[in-house]
Amino acid sequence: MSEVIDPWTAVVGQERAVEVLRRAVLRPVHAYLLVGGRGSGAEDAARAFASALVGAQDDRPQRRAHPDVIEFEPVANAYSVDEVREGIIPEVHRSPIEGERKVVIVLDAERLRGSPGSGGAPASALLKTLEEPPARAVLLLVTAAPGELLDTIRSRCQRVDLAALDAATLQAALERDGIEPQRAALSARLAGGQMARARLLAGRYARLRDTFSLAPARLDGSGASAVAVAEDLAGAVQDGATGLRTIHEAEATGLDAEIERAGYPPRAAQALTRRLRERHKREDRRARTEALHEGITALESMYRDALATGAPPINSDREVLAIGALAATNALDACAEARRAFEFNPNEGLLLERLMLHLPAVGAVSDR
Repeated sequence: MSEVIDPWTAVVGQERAVEVLRRAVLRPVHAYLLVGGRGSGAEDAARAFASALVGAQDDRPQRRAHPDVIEFEPVANAYSVDEVREGIIPEVHRSPIEGERKVVIVLDAERLRGSPGSGGAPASALLKTLEEPPARAVLLLVTAAPGELLDTIRSRCQRVDLAALDAATLQAALERDGIEPQRAALSARLAGGQMARARLLAGRYARLRDTFSLAPARLDGSGASAVAVAEDLAGAVQDGATGLRTIHEAEATGLDAEIERAGYPPRAAQALTRRLRERHKREDRRARTEALHEGITALESMYRDALATGAPPINSDREVLAIGALAATNALDACAEARRAFEFNPNEGLLLERLMLHLPAVGAVSDR
């Protein structure tokens, strides 16, 4: 039996938004726009709200294993018309399986604008469903960029905004998760107000961040040190991505057990399994890219600390790099170029070697 939980406990530091959504459960409208940056808690809030709307007595909506709470996210960089017409719209109109209501969550809703040249066709395809929704369905659009949605989409949704979180709130939440205080404080400072990112930095990405943040101090200006450091960084990226596979295996095993326990009809069981596999494929494709970008972010934070003369460093567990302002600025430019280059040539090993060769040796205090 799934653990009985209060779904709202997963939504950290968003008391005002939670209060609005709790009241909305009593008399919900047909569509909501939840606005918050990636990792702000908007996704957690959407799942908690959905859990309350369908009357779930367990944590299946949070685990994305409830047959009446369906999530969508774009397969590529933007939703296609087919994804809306053949995926989202039919699901909104499909009858609920367990209760009286179905909830459809559309993540990254700003990507309904479609790819360049689509003229917002995916959003236009969804518009009629928003204008004439089925009585038993609630649509939750989650976005970090509401201004990129069509006015006609926004006007048909009740908007709920979620705020960025301060470091103290993040640290307290991590400590409640069982993270030791020093790591919790560091991860909270580095997370940029994002709860999801703070948890990654304290967990699966902890070694990744540590390895990348130590890299600048290991560079001595030689090609040998650049190659050795790049190899270690590539290994940390690999480990960060591999950790996701362990999570996926546990999710798949848990879903199989849930399907057997609940005795879902074949159509519902097949749909849940298919959605889980599709999500895992998307996350697997993104895993190494996201781990690499997180590593580069750790490098950038070290060079920003070097530039922030007199200010407390974000990386409180590291010595501030002994490099000049111009060298630090050039290093930040090299990191930005590495991000851009990865889009066209996703060879991590070569990219990291090239990046290490373009970073300054520690002690290079004269501008160069």
